[in-house]
Parts: sequence; C-alpha cells; structure tokens
Amino acid sequence: MNQYFEEGENFLWIRDREYQGESLKISLKMLRQTHRKANKQGMIAQDLYTGKKYFAKILFCDDLDSIYVEKESKVRLYSPFIVRIYGGMLDEKKKRFITLVEYIPENDLSDLLYQKGIRGDTWNQKLKVCHKIAMKFLYGIDHYMSIYRSDPVIHRDLKPENLMVSPDGSVVKIVDFDWVHLHDSNQTLLQRREQRGTPGYVDPRYWNGYIPSKAMDIYSAGLVLFFLYTGTHHFHDNEEIQHQLVGDDYAYTLKEMPGIDPEIRRIVARMIAPEGERYGDIREVIADMEAFLRSRGLWEDIPELLEDREDEEDLIRFSYKIGDVVYRPYVKKCRFVPVRFGTRQERSQNGRMSAHILSFYRVGDRMKAIVLHEDCHPTKIGDPDRVSEGDTYTYAGTRIEILQIK
Repeated sequence: MNQYFEEGENFLWIRDREYQGESLKISLKMLRQTHRKANKQGMIAQDLYTGKKYFAKILFCDDLDSIYVEKESKVRLYSPFIVRIYGGMLDEKKKRFITLVEYIPENDLSDLLYQKGIRGDTWNQKLKVCHKIAMKFLYGIDHYMSIYRSDPVIHRDLKPENLMVSPDGSVVKIVDFDWVHLHDSNQTLLQRREQRGTPGYVDPRYWNGYIPSKAMDIYSAGLVLFFLYTGTHHFHDNEEIQHQLVGDDYAYTLKEMPGIDPEIRRIVARMIAPEGERYGDIREVIADMEAFLRSRGLWEDIPELLEDREDEEDLIRFSYKIGDVVYRPYVKKCRFVPVRFGTRQERSQNGRMSAHILSFYRVGDRMKAIVLHEDCHPTKIGDPDRVSEGDTYTYAGTRIEILQIK
C-alpha cells in the first residue's frame, strides 16, 4: 500500500547526492494536497524555518530501480520563465520518490483562459498581454534548447496545462518536465510511460517514435500560441484528435484565427507546418515575433523584454561585493533574457549552472535581481521592486552587499 503524505505532516527532505555533490536539507510541513492518484501525489509544502513554499511531486514505485527513470528531478534550468526544480529524494523505506519544485501560485494557461481570463478592459489591451505571454514562453523554450548545441534538451509535452501564467502576464513559467529529453540521456524512452506527448499537441511524427527533436517542441509551442490567442484548442474533440494523430495534412494545416493579425497567423502556421517547411530553431520564431511587435509599435509595451542595442552610452555603473571580492559590471539599457551561460551578471563555479547565485538586470532606470540558488537569501532589502544600495544577501555563509548604483 502506498504511503501517502497527510496534510500537516512534517518531513525532512534531503536532496540526493547525485546533484553535483551539493547537499540540501529542508524541513517541510505538508500544507495541502493538490492531487492524488494510484501511484502519484502532489502536495504544497512549506519550509518550517523560512516559510518558503514548494510543490512536492511524489511518485510511488515498488521497483526502486525503475523509479530512477524519474528525470524531472535531474533538470537544471535557471530562467525566469521556467519552473525551478531543486532535485529529488528517494525514500527507500516507504518506496517513494519526492521531487521538490518551485511553488507558483498562478493558474495554468488553460484554467486562466477558461476562468479568470486575460487582464484588460479592451480587446487590444488583452492582446498586448497575450504578446507578453507569448514572448516569455518562447524565451523559456529558447533557454533550454540553447544550452547544448547537439542533443538539446527537449520538453516533449508543451501544452496550455504546462504553462503557469498570471492574468497580467507578469508571471510566465514552463512547468512539468516529466517527459523531458535530457542532454546525453539514454532514458528518453521511459519504462513506466509509453506516451510521447499529449494528443492534440504532440507532432504526430513523434507520437509514433521516440527520437527527440527541436521540431516537436516548436510544433507543440505553435499550438499553445494558437490556444493563447484564440482561447480554443486547435484540435478540440476526440474525433479531431484521432484525425490529427494520423499525421496527414490535417495535422499541419492551421485553422482560422479570427481577429488576430495575419502576421501572427503566418508565424503560428509555420510553427506547425510539416517539418521541411517548419521553423528550424525557436530563435527564428522569436526573431519574427519581435519584428512583428516592433513593426506594429508594440515592442515597447513589454518593457521587461526591451533590449536597446543602439545606445551603448546609456549605462548604469553597478558594483557589488561578495565576501572580499568586488565586482563592477556596466549594465546597458537592456534586460538579460533569458538567463544565459557566461554573462557577467552570473556567478558560477567550474562552469556549472547549479552554483549560480544571483542575476542582476535592468528595466528602465531600475536594477532588479533574480535569486538563482536555493541557498541564497535576501537579508536586507530596501525596496522589493528594485535593487538598492545597501541591499544584502547571504549565500553559504558569505555576505553579498550592493555597494553602488549610478
């Protein structure tokens, strides 16, 4: 019999050692159950000491060897548009595997459109929010696809239910990497699952095979954008979905998108086109979307994504101190999106993403920060909406202090 967690139960979560040698222990209180099936359970949990909330995904398995095909716990992605995954723990005694992920108090895109709706008093205001959501979604895909040139990370299950979104588009997070293809992994074919995506969103060519490709995520992302802009699924009943899975022209022909700019329709149509006519890289999609938004005067409506490459004289002098070492980067009038390898705004150790602490970026005249490491905590913050001189953080016993912004 499965040992389910009960609401109010305390549990010490200890990250498995295979997480690049870093230890992490969190004393959790299970607050609320979100779902419960025969071999799965979801719980919202809270750190007993810091009050920080997490989402715990519990998988039960009598065969402890097969439980290690649970790959989501091995995902290491650091982007403001992708859920943080802190790792997994095998509880051998009770034969359960607990993956701890970031808690996101938002609806998924499907629930948002069917319940609260996109924020805005007019159609044009709602469309602007849709553009913001679309761009952040695409940037998130670009982040995980661009980490490795060969054998890239592939999500394999992009759909509205796996995109957490706030009504105003300020929060956009890709979630649920259960079926992910990891770089240099021989476990894409999961022993306990035979599906290769969700019917109605998966490219039929890959539904019938196990070879991961960027093309399959680009196809699924195109159908997510169709849902975002129209509020309806492209293939919306069992008959249509079965027809789509056959893989003929029906699966690759875009339906009408009433009221949506023809250029958006062209971009989405090319995303779901047969593979020989489809975009070859998600950055081509981003470039066309950005060109569209600029041509319609809408790019400035997404200030957190602005990147002004022309005015390089407009700089912010910024300095911060980590321990005894002072860093003095010059920040241009731009935001670093997505968070990438090798930028001056990142801290790393031996080239490993898991050692990153903070990422600083600029929005207009404000400096902002993303905390990238679970062990990094703000200790003194003057303004929660911006980075200010005198702000301090701690990381593994080391003090991080903001010295000067001008």
